[in-house]
Amino acid sequence: MVFISTTSVQAWDNCPFGEVNEPYPGTCGRYTDTDRDGICDLSQPPPDTRNEANTDNNENSLNSSLPATSTVSSSRLNYYFVPIAILLFVLYGITYTLSHKQIIKKSKHKKIWNLILLITFLVSGSFGIILAILISYGIRLDFYSDLLFWHVEFGIAMSVISMFHVAWHWKYYKKMIKK
Repeated sequence: MVFISTTSVQAWDNCPFGEVNEPYPGTCGRYTDTDRDGICDLSQPPPDTRNEANTDNNENSLNSSLPATSTVSSSRLNYYFVPIAILLFVLYGITYTLSHKQIIKKSKHKKIWNLILLITFLVSGSFGIILAILISYGIRLDFYSDLLFWHVEFGIAMSVISMFHVAWHWKYYKKMIKK
């Protein structure tokens, strides 16, 4: 509760880009709308300090130009966990079957998935570092939401593939936990 209240107190009138009344979805990735008025909290003063006349005028103009917050959608806010997981399980099943039928070696099967795990880690990790730098230093880029989207998508893939990796080394982890 302390963390939530601290965050909401610091959320008002603190836009790193100096935006005022920035509408949904925001441009920096820090978009926060605790009062559900369709405006980023970071770009507006706290509700108790807003002039009631301005608030009524702003709400009327917002309601006419923006849909309600609950109905606003963006294709970049939809992440594809299920399709990615299904695709990876199918591909894993194919390479697993090929290794059991000895069309490819079992070591080749593991090398393929270790390489894919490494690639997803490098992409997701690199994008995460870039995003952290952008947010920390208040750098605004037009492709921020695209970078965030791909960071999450590669992170999903990395998480699914890491389950395969843990399954291969289960005995090792089991011994480590017992010690």
